[in-house]
Amino acid sequence: MATTIKSTELDFDTIKAKLKDFLKRDTEFADYDFEASGLSNLLDVLAYNTHINGLTANFALNESFINTAQLRSSIVALAEGLGYVPRSFTSSQASLNLTLFITDPARPSTLSLPRGTQFTTTVDGESFTFQTREVFTASDDGSGNYQFLNSNGGTGIPVFEGTEKLKTFFVGEKSDNQVYVIPDSTIDTTTIRVRVFPTGSSSEFETYTNILQALRITNDSKFYQIKEVPNGFYEIMFGDGTATGKAPVSGNKVLIDYLSTQGNVANTAATFSAVSTITVNSVEYNLTVVTESASAGGASKESIESIRQ
Repeated sequence: MATTIKSTELDFDTIKAKLKDFLKRDTEFADYDFEASGLSNLLDVLAYNTHINGLTANFALNESFINTAQLRSSIVALAEGLGYVPRSFTSSQASLNLTLFITDPARPSTLSLPRGTQFTTTVDGESFTFQTREVFTASDDGSGNYQFLNSNGGTGIPVFEGTEKLKTFFVGEKSDNQVYVIPDSTIDTTTIRVRVFPTGSSSEFETYTNILQALRITNDSKFYQIKEVPNGFYEIMFGDGTATGKAPVSGNKVLIDYLSTQGNVANTAATFSAVSTITVNSVEYNLTVVTESASAGGASKESIESIRQ
């Protein structure tokens, strides 16, 4: 006897009705009262099992294609297969003109603005902290005026909103298949700095850079990759010591620092104040801060639809 059940009809009641219709085609069940029998319970089990299996197959098939997937983890994994890394939270960035005036005749010819120099500002009554992510220098113009310059020789010093955080890993045996996951969903992955120390007490280190900056990769190349994992955190991955670059070895210490940011809520900040001073010959001097461009560019993690497109 051929079945007439259609696999596209996944509703529980419809499946059960189809099962009844199928059995009623047999003369043995032609006048059978299914509702008052134990067979009805068996039909419930069969209909439920068919319903769940149908839904599971449908969901699994949908999650296999980027056009139909609904889960972020599925879309991120499919995008990764296409070589696309979804954007994380992005820190709001401002450009500041920073100067210092020193009258001391014993003043140095150059000054350094340390990495992590902080500035405060407010947006709609809420306070935010911005900071530098590298060291900048300034030279005495002959009269005690120091103008800090960026890497291009311009006066705009970039500062980024966020709180710097540090994650430490100690590398185990290769057979451990160690993973380096940063448990922070608001990380700005563009601010990540990866340093690898030979031992836990070493002061010297090697700096690894994002593989997206690579022009050529050898077995000695020091690159890392970033991958968003299903729980929304980010994993740092290294090479395997061959064609994908150098890998930390057992006993190494891996330090990863980054900014944890609030995204777009810090945009439009236009007035900044330096939190710390610059000490020269045991005297503290205040930075003069002039905003060249208000903060902008802060954003939340890339949306599912944006990744899909």
